[in-house]
Amino acid sequence: MSDELIFNHREEVLQVINNTRLFYPCCGRDLMTPISLFSPYVNDFWFIDRSYFVRGSQDTSSYGWDMPPHFMTPLLAKKDDYKLIQVDVQGDERGNINSDSSEMCILTEAYLHVPSEKTVKIRRCRGYAIPVFHSGRLGKLGVFFYRGDSEGEGGSGDWWLASDNINRICESLIDGGLIVTDGSQSGRLFDIGGRQYDLLSKYRHEDLGSMTMNELVESIEPFTDEKGRVFTCLGFAGRSYGPTLIWQVMKPRG
Repeated sequence: MSDELIFNHREEVLQVINNTRLFYPCCGRDLMTPISLFSPYVNDFWFIDRSYFVRGSQDTSSYGWDMPPHFMTPLLAKKDDYKLIQVDVQGDERGNINSDSSEMCILTEAYLHVPSEKTVKIRRCRGYAIPVFHSGRLGKLGVFFYRGDSEGEGGSGDWWLASDNINRICESLIDGGLIVTDGSQSGRLFDIGGRQYDLLSKYRHEDLGSMTMNELVESIEPFTDEKGRVFTCLGFAGRSYGPTLIWQVMKPRG
């Protein structure tokens, strides 16, 4: 079964989300796929994980992101299309955060995307994503990216795909913005009335047999939620706990 990335109507959709933000909570080291899919159209990437820059953290020490932010190797240092132009660190670097606080330590790397001459910011943020999201500091989003998360064993325990959170995510998206997800922590969808969103997680649990990812994407019909928002599957962004699907969300007119 091929795992080649699929993004139908890519250029048209990228124009819709041009000059917007991407928000990825509980992301670990999974940064390069979102960047490769959406940069430089999305020019402000927010990757948030509570274990960044925490010395000896079991979640980040294996790949070296438990060190203080000033010692981090620039993420795109080996990418020829990107030229590092500025590094900035804000917030408490010592790892002292509270679960009910939106305070973060933020390592921001600003790059010139040489082919397009656009500036792209990559932010690695140590903090708790839920209060940051609800604070409104992110403004409107072009992309909400979420996969590979769980309730325990290093997971966040944050039910991002619960129906009330999906509603807030959709409200934060621009018209035509994207939700990219593998359906992580989807069991609670059915516990709190989220049945209308079951397609966001359905394929995590199904045996796809010999179906290719292109066939899967082509087979998924759009659906409409109770707010009149239309969700259309446009692509496949790799695997995590299941196939990661790209959904465009169109809001009702008028």
